[in-house]
Amino acid sequence: MNLPRAIAWRYLKRPTDALVSAVGIVSIFGLVIGVMALVISMALMTGYRRDLQRKLLGGNAEVFVYSVGGPMADTSRLLSQLRTTPGIAEASPVLFMRALVTTEKNTTGTEVTLKGIEPTRGKSSPMLAKIIGERARFDTTEDEAGVAVGRYLATKLGVEKGSSISVTVPSDDSGSFMPHTSSFVVTNVYDTGFYEFDARWLFIDLRDAQRMLSSAGGANLVEVKLTDGANLDTVVREIEQRTEHRYAVSDWRDMNRQLFSLLRIQQRVLFIVIGLIVFVSTFNIVSTLIMTVIEKRKEIGILTSMGARDTFVLRIFLWYGTTVGCIGTLLGVGLGTLICWLITRFNLVSFPPEIAEVYYVSSIPFITLPSDLAFITLFSLASSFVATIIPALRAARLNPVEALR
Repeated sequence: MNLPRAIAWRYLKRPTDALVSAVGIVSIFGLVIGVMALVISMALMTGYRRDLQRKLLGGNAEVFVYSVGGPMADTSRLLSQLRTTPGIAEASPVLFMRALVTTEKNTTGTEVTLKGIEPTRGKSSPMLAKIIGERARFDTTEDEAGVAVGRYLATKLGVEKGSSISVTVPSDDSGSFMPHTSSFVVTNVYDTGFYEFDARWLFIDLRDAQRMLSSAGGANLVEVKLTDGANLDTVVREIEQRTEHRYAVSDWRDMNRQLFSLLRIQQRVLFIVIGLIVFVSTFNIVSTLIMTVIEKRKEIGILTSMGARDTFVLRIFLWYGTTVGCIGTLLGVGLGTLICWLITRFNLVSFPPEIAEVYYVSSIPFITLPSDLAFITLFSLASSFVATIIPALRAARLNPVEALR
């Protein structure tokens, strides 16, 4: 039996002074609040970063292959080279262009990004399937050209499913720079939760995009999806070698490096700031221990006079402070994890359009990682242990004669 631990647990369970008991409860409560805030803040940043990454990759791809000097030449040959490259699951031609959209309720026009994709891509991408719609194709049942519009953009344009819109894009036919306008029927109003897609993008069939630009079989970008477990850097190098560096190759990290670097810095700063709150809350443990030492002076004197060494008394109060730290930490981690689950389960953190425009997403999941929880637990326990050292040393050095007087 560990006698110092048993004595410490007895002191904690049965304080003889009401004030000491109240201070002990406050110290535990303060630690619970600090640890809980730390768990929630880390889950917020982790969830935001992962959700943003998931939506970026869901609507686009991991690797982008494009021509710098102009439109791609011999797209079919490039696709054949990419699709036989180890680690590549899918290579899809895409036509990107800036466009001006007008409707009956929006005659002045709204500038958007128009993206032409193959409708079959919806089979391998849940986000693209949501964009394309239930019919898994853009055109209408009457074979009219269709377009998918995000919910924020649909509200701005004043359109709904079945409405007609006019899309104008610059065209370079016969050397003359003339705009080309086509009419489309809205076949789907989608909501991906990614503000950039929902408010600024239109999706159409790749063939319709090629027709608008008079570029049969053409593309200005190839999006590459990787197989599970494929190494991104290795695949990028293999693509560059197979294409003999005739095309520019970028990955999603290059295109969003600043954003995700900023998010990582913010998460570290947030941990430091809220970690200081946890550290400060451990001073309540110091107060509790000092008051307990004062209250138990006679008991300490009796133990010392009976032959208890200084290390024995030291261990009693180290166990006392560590137990308070363990209780507060475990309760804080448990409550923080529960709150994160509730927020994510019932989608309690969502944003209106003006806020979603800033953060790129309309809602944020709170994701708790085991590694984060372990680090927070170790940090809190270490802070609690450090806070117990000085009061425990003071108790160990107590003069038994003075204590019994």
